[in-house]
Amino acid sequence: MLVPLKHEEIQNCRKQHIGQCHFNHQRRFQSGNAAFASHTDGHNAGGCNGRKATGKRTQRAERQQLNGRYIRLFRQRYHQCCHESGYGDQSGTDGGQHRADDIVRVKEELKNGSPFVLTTRLLNRNIPKRSKFGNDLSRVIYTLSTGRYFKDNQSGLRGFSTENIDWLLKVKGEKYDYEMNMLYYASKQAIPVTTLDIEAVYIDGNKSSHFNPVKDTVRIYRLLLSSAKASIITAILAQIAIFVCGLVTDVPYDSLYVVTAGLAAAVTAYLINRFFIFNNVDFRDGGRTMLFTLFRYMLYGLGTAVITSFLPFIPLFIAFNFCALLGLPIRYFAHKYISAFN
Repeated sequence: MLVPLKHEEIQNCRKQHIGQCHFNHQRRFQSGNAAFASHTDGHNAGGCNGRKATGKRTQRAERQQLNGRYIRLFRQRYHQCCHESGYGDQSGTDGGQHRADDIVRVKEELKNGSPFVLTTRLLNRNIPKRSKFGNDLSRVIYTLSTGRYFKDNQSGLRGFSTENIDWLLKVKGEKYDYEMNMLYYASKQAIPVTTLDIEAVYIDGNKSSHFNPVKDTVRIYRLLLSSAKASIITAILAQIAIFVCGLVTDVPYDSLYVVTAGLAAAVTAYLINRFFIFNNVDFRDGGRTMLFTLFRYMLYGLGTAVITSFLPFIPLFIAFNFCALLGLPIRYFAHKYISAFN
């Protein structure tokens, strides 16, 4: 779903779930003044000018256009018009999970100057177990992979200022993976993301959701890890370097080897990100990532030195990986703590 922001008809649905209000963008779209565009993925047929997909083939075809592909196609076709519409546009999954009131709140945040608005659902005890598990897992993996913490990174209701449209067209992904990848691209460009708490709406235990716990989870993290391949490559190289140093050198220099490997990993990751992975966008996250990486490896080096001092029979490689594993929950909660001040 894509919602360019200048249109009064949204007021007619303020007290309804947004999934109940479908507008055909080909009829409602006015040149030079984008109104309200919606895409249905085969459910929530009732409501305003809604239509119900019939047949598995139709539902499958429409479902595949949900999120990333539909958003990109829409923005490519109406790129100029979206710029002329003023504040920006919004996207949202069309599963009846978002209220029109929340869309208005996102609009107000954009009007106040926020370039990127991410809604975060208030997940209470009534949340389906499948949704809770997926959200918790997504939060942990995303934080450790990217160094950015969001309480809820899967909410489909988001707002963007119009200057973001160009790079959003370059983000890979078609469905739920696009939503996750766009957050990662935003962080690599140092685009501030405003979070906005909203009510979590799950109708009939979220039965209308087309999220496949296995297939879509693999799709999401495969693309996320692909975008984060620089960190993966440099981590592997650091492991190899530390393993070799542990075989051919003396123990008293172990912490220095770990810190040196971390420095090399930070520089290599910056070069890969800057000139290969994110060379088509305004990459601005290099300095921050390098500092975090170097600081992390300094702590690893300190921990490794302590372990090998008291237990000299433990190989450098084992001591380092013990510190790295021990550091995972520390890294997660550190990023969570830091996010509270952003």
